[in-house]
Amino acid sequence: RFVSSAKGKGLFATQLIQKGETIFVERPLVAAQFLWNALYRYRACDHCLRALEKAEENAQRLTGKPGQVLPHPELCAVRKDLHQNCPHCQVMYCSAECRLAAAEQYHQVLCPGPSQDDPLHPLNKLQEAWRSVHYPPETASIMLMARMVATVKQAKDKDRWIRLFSQFCNKTANEEEEIVHKLLGDKF
Repeated sequence: RFVSSAKGKGLFATQLIQKGETIFVERPLVAAQFLWNALYRYRACDHCLRALEKAEENAQRLTGKPGQVLPHPELCAVRKDLHQNCPHCQVMYCSAECRLAAAEQYHQVLCPGPSQDDPLHPLNKLQEAWRSVHYPPETASIMLMARMVATVKQAKDKDRWIRLFSQFCNKTANEEEEIVHKLLGDKF
């Protein structure tokens, strides 16, 4: 419910909640992996960010130790038989549902097609420029903003998406400077 104009909305319990109990599940309006994670090949669904490899496989790949063992592998379920990729750019999804949802929401606008690995492709240039300014740990992703713009551009009901995204806009950290200053720094 609405708390105040300063705090926005809040979630309030109406009953006792047990430790570990799931109280809220929501699909994000839009999501994007941090660019540094993507660069290091963290395998996640391009739409919902669900892991596409088990934690142990991820650790083995990142450490270069194929025998690396992690505790509790039974807690890390990955359904590789459900994975699908975009037939044009080979981006991976955890399921047909996520592939279709991405295609319907934003991927038609953002799909680089066979130019996915071309450093001169505008999206790749944007991502490289963002990484050069935002070293790990990255606090936000330019691709999140790109997906928001692509969602509005691709939408049949553009006003609906603008209203949804506008719910998350309150004010910038520094009202005197526009966000462009922060994105481009001295290059601005």
